[in-house]
Amino acid sequence: MENEFSYRKQLTFEQAEGAAPLPSQLALKEVSQGLKAKMWQVFHDSLVADGNSFLSGNWELVLRDHHVDRLNLPIDAFNSYKPTVIQELRENLFDDDYLNFFGFIQYVLRHHRCPPYIKQAVPAVLKLHRAAYRVVDGDTIAPFATEAEAATADKALYELKSVGMDGARTHLRKAMSELTAGSWAGSIRESIHAVESVARTIAPGANTLGPALTALEKNRVIHSALKSAFGSIYGFTSDAGGIRHALLDKEDASVDEADAMFMLGACSAFVTYLIQKKRSAGI
Repeated sequence: MENEFSYRKQLTFEQAEGAAPLPSQLALKEVSQGLKAKMWQVFHDSLVADGNSFLSGNWELVLRDHHVDRLNLPIDAFNSYKPTVIQELRENLFDDDYLNFFGFIQYVLRHHRCPPYIKQAVPAVLKLHRAAYRVVDGDTIAPFATEAEAATADKALYELKSVGMDGARTHLRKAMSELTAGSWAGSIRESIHAVESVARTIAPGANTLGPALTALEKNRVIHSALKSAFGSIYGFTSDAGGIRHALLDKEDASVDEADAMFMLGACSAFVTYLIQKKRSAGI
């Protein structure tokens, strides 16, 4: 009874009675009506919180820049009257185009004057409504099949920032952006570049993962069998005509969304692993 009660607490009455479908994970490129409605509530409440009829403070700066930078409209055509702004943003967030939906949200998250409430609420809403996208690094929306995958990528970005590996961090963030944009080959290429960038800090002068693994093996922080396994898995990072060149360095790259999502997750995990091994080896 206790287990059944706990289960029902997570559902509506109709769902618990089998009269309505149970909540399910949204597919990539899918934005449910529930997600749209809740996200709009977050933005609407933030916009009207000060009770003024015209925009001011953070929202005025964010939306003025959005008007010019994203909509490519002249600044003197910008209207800061809230009822007008609210109507325009409502239409944007209830648009059936998922690119408009997530593109606008990410723009706001990345703006240097993004309201703190938005920064806190958006990740919670995406999780609550089981969106196939998560906010990582505080301002980047990327597709992830599971919460664990998003956490792995976020952990990698945090580790890269903590050790000052800005180049690798930039590559990993770009891999997420390329994945969101549907550029599978581009995403995989950037994921691999992130690993190679970390590898070069472990073995200065090396351009590939192999020398980095050898350096770790010499310091006895990685077993030779594990080194061999990783070397085989990531053999396509070689510049000697490996799989990376065969699949990625051509316009009709034979990779798809599943490949790109796997590589982002795998490279994120491996980046974190290499940093931790580098730290423990004192390299």
